[in-house]
Amino acid sequence: MKLAFSVDTKPYPQPRPRVVRGHAFEPKRITDYKNLLRCVAKIHMADKPIIRSPIYVHIHFRKNRDTSSRAFGDADNLAKAVLDALSGIIYTDDSYVVRLGISKQKSKHEGVDITVSDKIV
Repeated sequence: MKLAFSVDTKPYPQPRPRVVRGHAFEPKRITDYKNLLRCVAKIHMADKPIIRSPIYVHIHFRKNRDTSSRAFGDADNLAKAVLDALSGIIYTDDSYVVRLGISKQKSKHEGVDITVSDKIV
């Protein structure tokens, strides 16, 4: 099975959790971003079964920033937000990811392009 889709939105890296009075939380913009990724993933999964086997994932980030800029975000933190958002929708857990490809590109059209496959992508 191969699933590929794009989400036209500003990509955000997964931040460290903030702790206030013993409770951890993430900023609303991150929660909204992950919820958008989940909604689009659910549409593309439609009636497909959730994956419970080793998978290959490639995530391409497009952002209106220079790729070396701190404002673009670290590749691993950008990917973490996406992998967390898709967990439980496309695959049961991100521990099933056996190969992860991440690329960043400066673009006028911000977004995230995601490919998930049970074969090498």
